[in-house]
Amino acid sequence: MNAPATKDAERVIELPQESFSRREDRALPAVQGQPTSLMQAITMAARDPAMDMDKIERLFAMHEKVMAREAEAAFNDAMAKAQAEIQPVVNNATNDHTRSSYAKLEQIDRAITPFHTKYGLSVSYDTETKNDADPIPVGMLRTVAIVAHSGGHSRRYHIDLPPDDAGSQGKVNKTGVQARGSTNAYARRYLKLGIFNVSTFDDKDGNRTKRAEAPEPDAEGKKLLEACASVASLQAAWKKLTVEQRKTLHGVVEDCQAKIEEADKAAA
Repeated sequence: MNAPATKDAERVIELPQESFSRREDRALPAVQGQPTSLMQAITMAARDPAMDMDKIERLFAMHEKVMAREAEAAFNDAMAKAQAEIQPVVNNATNDHTRSSYAKLEQIDRAITPFHTKYGLSVSYDTETKNDADPIPVGMLRTVAIVAHSGGHSRRYHIDLPPDDAGSQGKVNKTGVQARGSTNAYARRYLKLGIFNVSTFDDKDGNRTKRAEAPEPDAEGKKLLEACASVASLQAAWKKLTVEQRKTLHGVVEDCQAKIEEADKAAA
């Protein structure tokens, strides 16, 4: 003979059918002791003396892969947002030997750095003398750039260049140390432009930025920049500005730098 149903069982049986169909659409509270993440599941499994360590290691490897994918996705998102805001860089220097214009490293940094740091991206540089996995061509100097995101993902870039030790006539005009320094500076310029897919252009019509499209310069920031009498003070003033102020002042800071450099040449 079957045992009579308890009152609790009867209450479950008598629940309307619609209660079951709606449960899937409601967020259920976490049950105490139940893992709510893969990492918590791993922690709970590690506390169980009967748990196979191989299974724990596989769970942890899975957790690391998930975290790595999320970090890479955050990196790519930040890179896309930064590139969407970075504008082409004005060439602000001339190579006397080749009669060509180019953007100095500090010019490139001023134009790009505020935007990639805004989205948690940082750039650091190093040199490399040996790499068995990716050999350095004979006679070349390798400069490496590491772009890291605050979310944990990083990406490595490099460029191989010959030592910049000779002038346009092919005559050696630098010491070994000078050649390495010059090559490294050249590499850093082109790495940073390449990493963020930024182009440069000659300001032939005197509009150092596309001022017809640019917002009105921030008045306070403009006054601060125009009061600077040296490149060093100009750089210090630029760092004091907010990201929003800088967006409106790229043309102003470029004009200020050009005037300072012209004044320095005239005084020399």
